[in-house]
Amino acid sequence: MNPIVSILMPVYKTAPYLREAVDSILSQSFTDFELIVLNDCSPDNAEEILDTYSDPRIVRYKGEKNEGLANVLNVGIGLARGKYIARMDSDDISLPNRLQLQVDYLEKHPEIDLASAGMQLFGARNDIWIRENNPEKVKITAMFFSPILHASSIWRKESFEKIGLRFRQEMVPSEDYDLWTRALLNGLKLVNLPDVLYKYRIHEAQATTQTEKTIEKDRIVRCNYLRLALPSLPEKTINAFPQKKMHVLWANLRDGFFDRILLAKRLIKLTLRKR
Repeated sequence: MNPIVSILMPVYKTAPYLREAVDSILSQSFTDFELIVLNDCSPDNAEEILDTYSDPRIVRYKGEKNEGLANVLNVGIGLARGKYIARMDSDDISLPNRLQLQVDYLEKHPEIDLASAGMQLFGARNDIWIRENNPEKVKITAMFFSPILHASSIWRKESFEKIGLRFRQEMVPSEDYDLWTRALLNGLKLVNLPDVLYKYRIHEAQATTQTEKTIEKDRIVRCNYLRLALPSLPEKTINAFPQKKMHVLWANLRDGFFDRILLAKRLIKLTLRKR
């Protein structure tokens, strides 16, 4: 019998934190899951650590060569048997009730395709990240930056499968931002739960850093999103966004992709803030 949730955990150079991450999943109050551990040829003792586990819910994959984050996540999606697919980084911690609360939410809200959760940062930082819960506000946020907290997300496998959505390796390190914008353009509804259910470790070795490559990939995703969401928006305005924010309002009056009132409030608030 298939599990309700398939959890994708890519592993690469995170051996010092791997056991804590795995244990946080095996200790979940919700138990009907499979943990798909995707060892992307990590050059450390990750395999030795994983060998110490005998829990039948753990599914292990290791390719013959390093495939890259997006590619190995797609392997995991292909292996997943669950109704829902959840993400988990191999250097983070899921709080014990994380899966239960997220599954309960999606079961009660069949119109929602993905639900992320709030994060408590720890290690080098200790702030909290909580993003928009309103699906229409999520769509607007995507014009500026990734609107979903990737590592704490869980989504309906069927929703993404029916439109063929997969991560794209060429968009790393913005592969999640790219996926969410394509989901939004295809009409999927994404939200962020206000509950802090995930502890996100900040350390020197992690991949999520604001490098020039990240900034450039984010810009490409943002421009593609605007281009497809608002086809009447001039290319010069797309390339100048967010400096020319108010032009977006007029384009949206014609194209109608975003909620007009919420968009106006967001852009006017940003404009006033800079004065």
